[in-house]
Amino acid sequence: MKRITRLSLIATIALAGTSQAALALEATDFADRLVETSKLMGVAFTYGSASAEGDTVTISDFTISIAGEDDVEVPGDVVFTGVVETAEGGFTAERATIEDVDYTDEDEGITLNFVDIAAEGIALPAEVSVDTMLETGFNLYDRISAGPLTVSDAEGNELFAIALMEVTIDEAAADGGVTSGFQVTGISADLSAIEEPEAQEAFATLGLEQFNASMSGEGTWWPETGEGTVSDVSFVVDDLGSISMDFAVEGYTEALYSELMKLNLKMAEMAEADIEMDDEQMLAMSEAMMEPLANVKLVSGALRYDDNSLFMKVLDLVGAEQGVDGETFKAGLQFMVPMALAEVENEAFKTMVTSAVNTFIADPQNFTISVEPEEPIAFSEFEGMEAEVEADPFVLVDLLNVQITANQ
Repeated sequence: MKRITRLSLIATIALAGTSQAALALEATDFADRLVETSKLMGVAFTYGSASAEGDTVTISDFTISIAGEDDVEVPGDVVFTGVVETAEGGFTAERATIEDVDYTDEDEGITLNFVDIAAEGIALPAEVSVDTMLETGFNLYDRISAGPLTVSDAEGNELFAIALMEVTIDEAAADGGVTSGFQVTGISADLSAIEEPEAQEAFATLGLEQFNASMSGEGTWWPETGEGTVSDVSFVVDDLGSISMDFAVEGYTEALYSELMKLNLKMAEMAEADIEMDDEQMLAMSEAMMEPLANVKLVSGALRYDDNSLFMKVLDLVGAEQGVDGETFKAGLQFMVPMALAEVENEAFKTMVTSAVNTFIADPQNFTISVEPEEPIAFSEFEGMEAEVEADPFVLVDLLNVQITANQ
């Protein structure tokens, strides 16, 4: 009995040792796969150690390297929870987190606090290769979020804050479209902290003490057709106004996506090799990344401003400098528009602009500049047109079929 008990105990210890070794190996495999996969984003990761406990993998001494930039050391550990190895040899993780950032610049007397930094729905492929770039890029994560972020002075007064920053990627729809989006909410700034007298005078005239804003956007790409749309990219300033943009393109193919990913891999390899890049090399790399996009075609686009009191506040500010109130300046502004366009020879364009601008001035609601070319135009077609456009700016107006409207 004693011999059996002793053998059982030895076997248990041996199995425990084997289990821990396997967990350590899996943690290292997971960390190595993360390093390789992240190169698709153009960054190189290094780490000191990786350990596993249950389905939690902890990576220590995590450093991010980007070509041409100083390395960034992630504070504390990077912790992945809900880690599972897939049947194909890849990995998934429910969530990844890092420690909150709490930094104080003693010289400036400024404290930065950044909390709840996390990624969710992480998927690492069994193999990182050119053939799997598209699938890997779409499935790398479901959501990345962070915040609140706050910046405070030495007395603890909040100077700037962001409530939430978030990026999401949805699963492919039935038509093959992949949608991603972002939002930055709860942007706020204490304008009283800006000490310049002229700025404070302008804020007083505009009736502003606190700046509150948000940003958001969404885009969908159909890899099989090369079509893409970006919609509702907007910057909203509470109680003042908003700017939004949307556009559609075609020719953004899977092959083009792969070429861009290859450039990202090259950037990551340079960062990994600690190759320093001067300004000329950085410019060359930027041009190399833009070159594949030259044949992407613009289908349509629009830039829109929606007013929510900002226009009249600006007229009050400008009018005060000339000794009149905003309403008086507004009335004079309507007469100034035709005068400003007097030298424009394109009568149709002049009429369109005059009508839209005066409509907006009379009742400031919204103002839109859009392009609707008869046929999609490749961005490469704009190269070498500088002299032609300088001689006749309306070449672009006609080519893009520029439309200007108000209050629609």
